[in-house]
Amino acid sequence: MSAFPMLFPNSAFPINLTTIAMMILAGLVVIIFLRVAASRLSVREPGKMQNLVEWIIEFTANMAKDTMPSQRLVQWVLPLAFTMLLFLFVSNWLGVIATVSINTNHPIPWLGITAQKLAQAHGEVPLYDSPTANMSMTLGMAFMVWVISHFQGLKTPRKWLRHYKNPMFIIEEITNPLTHGMRLYGNIFAGEALIGVILSIPILYHVIPIGLPLLLVWLFYSAFVSSIQAYVFTILMTLYIGHKSYGEQTDH
Repeated sequence: MSAFPMLFPNSAFPINLTTIAMMILAGLVVIIFLRVAASRLSVREPGKMQNLVEWIIEFTANMAKDTMPSQRLVQWVLPLAFTMLLFLFVSNWLGVIATVSINTNHPIPWLGITAQKLAQAHGEVPLYDSPTANMSMTLGMAFMVWVISHFQGLKTPRKWLRHYKNPMFIIEEITNPLTHGMRLYGNIFAGEALIGVILSIPILYHVIPIGLPLLLVWLFYSAFVSSIQAYVFTILMTLYIGHKSYGEQTDH
């Protein structure tokens, strides 16, 4: 357990400052990447970055075509899916690339860093971490997807209401956003937690890093899982929105 700096720590809705800062950082990385790619556009001689962005757009478009019922909805959801895929890819990778924390024994009560929390965290206060390793963040994104999907469904209220004649669909409305957010959180948090465990393996004779081979293997695996989870969350988002688009005529 880590002692994260919090705003309003004693309220019903404490805000994890590390998660907020890392979300902003991930967003800035995506914006800068796309801005640089857009500044070097060329029809005749596209650069490597332009080719990469075009490939990501094509990949996302194919994903949307497989899950959305009409071409109009594909075009509608494409900007959201493209942004979500890039943002989650960067967010998931932040904790794989590096983790930064400070060790302190001095409580800061107004940031929620109390003596009790410091004792439980052995004085560790994280300052750099994957934002998707926070359940509140991933569930918040899943709730956003849930709202968007129902916004689509309510465009045809009769079909939307008819959908809930089967009680199983009511249960799905609870389980889908929960599993959508917790799947992403569980994979990213578990990966980073194990990296921390491996890093705590003692160094033999103060020279030989026993855990180095295991750490390298796990880092490669975590990078793979981080990339896959960005894809899984995004494709489920388009799938949920597509399933709620009752008023659209399918093109498939």
